[in-house]
Amino acid sequence: MIATYQPETDILSASKIDLDLEEIVTDLTANDFAAAMGVYESGTNSDQTLQSISQPGGPGGTGTNAMQSNTWWPIYKAYWGDQINYADVFVQKYGAAGAAYQDATRAQLVKKGIAYQGVWMYAVHKFETAIADCLKGTVADVNSAKLNWDKGMAYYVGSQEGTTTGASTGNLLYNLAQKRCADFGTCATTTDSSTIATANKEAIAKATEGMAYFVHTQLSCADPQLGKLFDGIVSQMTVPLVQGMLKYAWKADPAKAGDCSADAGKAEAAVSSGCAQSWAEGWAFAAAVLPQVHKCDASAATKIKENLDIESTAGPMTGGVKAVKDAIESVYDCLGISCTDVGEYQAGGTVFDGMKKCTFAPSTDEGSTATGSNPSPMATDSAVSRAGAALAGAVAAAAFLA
Repeated sequence: MIATYQPETDILSASKIDLDLEEIVTDLTANDFAAAMGVYESGTNSDQTLQSISQPGGPGGTGTNAMQSNTWWPIYKAYWGDQINYADVFVQKYGAAGAAYQDATRAQLVKKGIAYQGVWMYAVHKFETAIADCLKGTVADVNSAKLNWDKGMAYYVGSQEGTTTGASTGNLLYNLAQKRCADFGTCATTTDSSTIATANKEAIAKATEGMAYFVHTQLSCADPQLGKLFDGIVSQMTVPLVQGMLKYAWKADPAKAGDCSADAGKAEAAVSSGCAQSWAEGWAFAAAVLPQVHKCDASAATKIKENLDIESTAGPMTGGVKAVKDAIESVYDCLGISCTDVGEYQAGGTVFDGMKKCTFAPSTDEGSTATGSNPSPMATDSAVSRAGAALAGAVAAAAFLA
């Protein structure tokens, strides 16, 4: 088992990709960017390198790309200026020798760019590949579907989480969800990260249910429910990215008592190292979710980017955290997530100024109401909403690429 997910195939080698990331984190902590990039490019713990995961088009972006027919990769590619290897481009920008940014900035963007752009998308790719395999119908294809679905979970959880719901010790998205549930009160026991994050619980439950379609012959992979499960997994994989973005938007807001209170109006090179780190973390999480936001509402994505983009010469969070919070909350329904999924940024039982949980949500969101200062369109089924939006986004991306 990995965490509480029971795989049907041998995915140990794939799951060890987190050991490469652990080495990278150690190197980045020492500001040894050359060593970190060496592991990124040539790591040996898994059956693939982290760079190969982030380079679906191969070196130079000219190779055959298995993600081209997926739902989400074309949307991300289109958002990042038609860059086939957009995740690798992001990592190289900040990790390459001589990158003109503070070390605190570079470390956060390299680490999080690898985990939450490259590995995140690769996990999503594996889930969707499994469904495509199963639809082919042969025994070999169904076996391939089992392996790919399991690999989706391997890249979500990693090899270091054990087989319980205890405190997380890994480096991938599962670990992030455990950290953020403590910040946003979305652990099974509110802020106790030794209990499972709701995002992890829901993703694992949906992945377990999805595997049944590849194991039991009486179930059809053409059943729309399998597609809904995939959409639901992607939504839950998005929750900790949104939480991370909101946390560091607050910490980087000069008007708040965070890390940038003395750095209003300053470019990245001029802010304190503590501000640089928080601003970079906010940008790393924003970059990981912006293509989805843009697919839902381009103006919301623009608002988030202009506040968190580390390249801004106007300084961090020029519009304040409320601008970012309002923008992301306006697309919750389209993302298939809710106010309850995200929670509220807090510490010691006290919610930070301006970070209370929103009160509008899809009707499926228990404990929320369809009212508030910034309501989003209501839907009776968030998974259906996400599926429809994804299809519209894929059509738009295809038109863009034509």
